[in-house]
Amino acid sequence: MDRDYTYSIPLLEYQMSNNGRTHSSSKDKSDDKPEVSDCMEMTGDIGANLGYAAMPLEDSMEKKYEYQSKEMKDFFALEWDKNCYFSDGKRQIDYVLAYEDDSINGSVNGETPPSEEIDADEDDDDRDSPTSPRSSSEKKRIRRFNYELNLQRMGLQIERVSISPTLGRTRFVLLHAPFAVLEKQAQLFSVKLPVRQSDVVFPDRTSLPGFVDSILSRVGIFDFDASVKKVLEEPDFFTAPYSSDRRQQFVNWDRPDILFPNAERSRMVFDLLTRAHYDSALTDRKRTSQYRFGIERLLAQGVYNAAYPLHQGIRERLPRGHELSQRELLYNHWVSYRNILKYQPLDCIKRYFGTKVAFYFAWLGYYTKSLYAAALLGILTVMFGIWNISEDVVSNDICGKDGVGANTIVCPQCENYCDFQLLNNSCLYAKMSYLFDNGVTVIFAALMSVWATFFLEGWKRYHAEIAWKWGLLDLVVEEDTVRPDFQFRVKTKRFNPVTQKEEPYLSGKKKVANFCAGGITVLFFMCLVLAVVFGMVVYRVICMRLLASMDNPTVDSYAFLIVSSTAASINLSIILCMNYFYNALAHRLTRWECPRTQADFDNSYTFKVFLFQFANYYSSLFYVAFFKGVLSQLPGTRDNDGNVKIAGYRLEGCDPAGCFVELVIQLAIIMCGKQFVSGLVEFAYPNFMKLLRRWQLMAPIIETKEQRMQRLCEETSKKTGRNMERWEADYYLNPTYDQFLFDEYLEMVLQFGFVTLFVAAFPLAPLFAVLNNIFEIRLDAYKFLLTIQKPVPAQAKNIGVWLNILDMISKFTVPINALVIAFTSDFIPRTMYFLANSSMIGYVNSSLSYFDATDFNMKSSQFSNVTQCRYRGFRRSPCSLMSERSTVYGPEACDDDLGYSMVWWKVLAARLLFVVIFEHVVFAIKLVIEYLIPDIPARIFVQQQREKYLVRKALLSELVSGRVPNGPTAEQKAAVTGDTSDTAFQPGSFEHDSPRKVSESSYTTAYQGRGSVQNLPESGRIE
Repeated sequence: MDRDYTYSIPLLEYQMSNNGRTHSSSKDKSDDKPEVSDCMEMTGDIGANLGYAAMPLEDSMEKKYEYQSKEMKDFFALEWDKNCYFSDGKRQIDYVLAYEDDSINGSVNGETPPSEEIDADEDDDDRDSPTSPRSSSEKKRIRRFNYELNLQRMGLQIERVSISPTLGRTRFVLLHAPFAVLEKQAQLFSVKLPVRQSDVVFPDRTSLPGFVDSILSRVGIFDFDASVKKVLEEPDFFTAPYSSDRRQQFVNWDRPDILFPNAERSRMVFDLLTRAHYDSALTDRKRTSQYRFGIERLLAQGVYNAAYPLHQGIRERLPRGHELSQRELLYNHWVSYRNILKYQPLDCIKRYFGTKVAFYFAWLGYYTKSLYAAALLGILTVMFGIWNISEDVVSNDICGKDGVGANTIVCPQCENYCDFQLLNNSCLYAKMSYLFDNGVTVIFAALMSVWATFFLEGWKRYHAEIAWKWGLLDLVVEEDTVRPDFQFRVKTKRFNPVTQKEEPYLSGKKKVANFCAGGITVLFFMCLVLAVVFGMVVYRVICMRLLASMDNPTVDSYAFLIVSSTAASINLSIILCMNYFYNALAHRLTRWECPRTQADFDNSYTFKVFLFQFANYYSSLFYVAFFKGVLSQLPGTRDNDGNVKIAGYRLEGCDPAGCFVELVIQLAIIMCGKQFVSGLVEFAYPNFMKLLRRWQLMAPIIETKEQRMQRLCEETSKKTGRNMERWEADYYLNPTYDQFLFDEYLEMVLQFGFVTLFVAAFPLAPLFAVLNNIFEIRLDAYKFLLTIQKPVPAQAKNIGVWLNILDMISKFTVPINALVIAFTSDFIPRTMYFLANSSMIGYVNSSLSYFDATDFNMKSSQFSNVTQCRYRGFRRSPCSLMSERSTVYGPEACDDDLGYSMVWWKVLAARLLFVVIFEHVVFAIKLVIEYLIPDIPARIFVQQQREKYLVRKALLSELVSGRVPNGPTAEQKAAVTGDTSDTAFQPGSFEHDSPRKVSESSYTTAYQGRGSVQNLPESGRIE
């Protein structure tokens, strides 16, 4: 495929003046018209902003090569792919733009470029019409020309690709950023690059996570070989913000082509794409309120079809002497299912996809590893139930062929069609209930609440480790760029004293109105979710009546299980269908609110979707756990009996064994079913969409001539062995969208809710979560690496707002599990009965109340002469059966209204007391854990201080030698003398800067005084 250069426009000089702007030598600075430098909105003196933050870490210039070993430099050279270069084979392709050329007469590159800059005089919202001064295709062509012209003025180099026979009218624009452009962008972004390898040596860890990791590392299936780890793992480096004045201090400084990682190159080029204007420099931009810049706006207008950085190629056979590229390393050691149990190569993920994607996989891997302990506790809880189920007095009484289970007649579950049943028909539910609701369940629920805190605190520490390794621990995230949608939609403006410009401004009154309207809409659709739950209740009533009308004893015995399973399955189907609707609704509401920055948009959108999905997935669980047994307690259809009725029929009540089993069924089906369907869709959907996209792109080729051209091209490719070009192969992949990680985080956060919120009802939830996540990691890896276009390697400091949501769920875990144990399970009444009688014999009989069977109007029954039946609850007996009944708590008066007995009030008081005690004890333990566990490990703090000390020492060396121009500032002098508020250790605390071993006691006791550090990173405390 031939490639030719576009219009021969000389590369304008890309230099920074004192005010931080680029100027063209051919322009008069006094001209009133905007300069080309308007395409680059770089403000501030870069040299002044950098100061001495990027000082060399070595003692002198003569020692600059000491730590830059060949192995270190070769590690950073693995990611270069020779197939991702311009036609000269030297300039790397940093970004690709693709568009559809509608012109009939084209030049060699598909378009006839204008001879000079053209003002499109556009209205972004207009369409083709007889009154339109230019057609839509003409406007797009002019915008593309102006945009690419401005990109060249910003320093980027462009190469166009000739017509692709397989893609018809599709054209590709290849972009390359020269080293001078990348260097200035790196200084603007304060990109941190490795300077020297860390020389702080630590003893082996003795903490529990380190102990577990050491055990797993000895098992070959969990870790890679030493030779593979050497390639995959990046050594610990001291890093510093890049400075052109100190270029020689950075690793690979003598190789400009690989000095900046591919992820950083793509990120810096994307920044230029978002700031480049697509109107002419001749246009007076003040005459319009619209800001015509940014690749996102051009993609939305259809000027370009796609914009993406290139994936590296994956070779079927590796030529001798060739190294694997980063993508090939990830494919072999990350995506491949033969490595499904091995640790993730996070350093390779970070270097290829950027820190935003890497943090997601780091969090997912840590979360999965943390679930091992929770899964083990859940298995032990169920195993305890299996081991002791034969000795459980309650279930044995219910299942007995003689005694209470065989002689007790249970009241009908519905009227007219339902019949009486023997208590032992609930044997299966009683046994299932004991498996999950036994004496260990309370301990397990408390431990899981504590586990959630350990997980979050452990993640903060693990995040500090990888953030320091990647140079992000002290990253200061500057304010995001104003969203183009905000600029276009907001008409009011206000002077910004920071930028000294008139900027779009949304008044506080408008913000409140938008927020209230959005909140009301969210509440309305959350009520719609409750309507779905109500629909499931109606389904249960109808289904129970239909099953009862069959008059089949076998069906009657399994009616409860059939209704519960089918209702949960239907509910799951509705939930999955409503997912897409709620996501689209939340996106539209957030756009309507019109947040100013992308971060504000993402946070607002995240909370809306989470609220929708929380109600969508958990509402049915809350109904079964806390409301079903309350809304339908008494048998019969008497007036004023306290039951909630639909068309005169009372709602389906709980089985005599309780509602706990139904909660288990509901939770298991929704959680496991969602995971299975999500995994299936996550694997099949990207591949299907990739094939569909390929078919759609080739579908317009219907002319015989073009079909012949395509066939000849394919035959020539087979004969010559030419593979599809890298940019064309990536164009077939599914495009990424702004919130491409949102669905991944949401799926795992909802799973975290299943694992923690109702774990007392389903102790096996952590086990199923582990099994799902092991495959989820590889499915996501496969999707990101092979099925979607490479996302922009965005930079992130952590997992963002999701950490706040996880912390909120962790706190809700305590009261919800306390309420499940107290009100859904039988733990409290069983415990009270055991304390009063020292035995569980007779508990079943005492937990069932009496009802006068003559009140039923039944068409037929297999039982004859039934005068009384039993139902679940602590209520007084009707006077028609007895005037006074003796219970284990003393004599009790009768009540024809079936009021609550004294036992019920005592049990209620005990339940409330248990909730209060459980909450206070567990919350106290959680607070103690949060206080005792620092967010930053001591070893990371030591390396931070070591890095700061070396920076101060290097600065002092330059001050003494007189190499610092204009002399030191007061702040620099304070930094040298250690007289600053954030100085934890004075220079000279380390006797020498050669590699040294830090003892266990030196870094665990020397930094216990938290008050000595006044200015810590945002991530939290230190040891």
